[in-house]
Amino acid sequence: MSKLKLIRIKRTHPEMLRYMSIHYSKPLGFVGRNICYMIMVEGISYGTIVGGSATKHLPNREIVGSLNNGVNNIFYHIEKQGHQYPLRNFASRVLALYRETIESDWVNEYGDMVSWHETLVELPRTGECYIRDGWRVIGKTKGFTCKRTSGIGTDAWSGKRVWDTVNLRPKLVFIHGANPNQNINQSSNPFNL
Repeated sequence: MSKLKLIRIKRTHPEMLRYMSIHYSKPLGFVGRNICYMIMVEGISYGTIVGGSATKHLPNREIVGSLNNGVNNIFYHIEKQGHQYPLRNFASRVLALYRETIESDWVNEYGDMVSWHETLVELPRTGECYIRDGWRVIGKTKGFTCKRTSGIGTDAWSGKRVWDTVNLRPKLVFIHGANPNQNINQSSNPFNL
């Protein structure tokens, strides 16, 4: 039987940079806390996954504890090797192992217990692998994007950030884990928000 492992790597690791360059969102880096992993099965890399700081403003999400208790799956990319994945339900199995692994690593690295996981999936993608792993759709963003630049920021947060509120890229908001104040009606159509 194949052995799925997550190997902790730096965000500047060549495999991380390669997967970032071909991912649909083409991130140039990650801001705030983050822990990066390479997805390995029997010595072969199938992708990378990253957990980072929870997002400050998301629709329909209650913050349990503080933002430091949430982890945002800010990047996830897997590829087939030899035209196939090594395991059945590979994507959702990676997510399950990721949640277990990052909860332990987050406490060790930052001293904060993880109360919930969140991720954003840009439309028209559906987030099927998250749904199969038990994540719930709780809303949709307006689609604003933010870039760090050397220019003047448009908000009061630290660092220079410039928000694009015109070229919208809406994303589905998924959550997994504790959210006791949440009362979202989940129908058989999870996108009927």
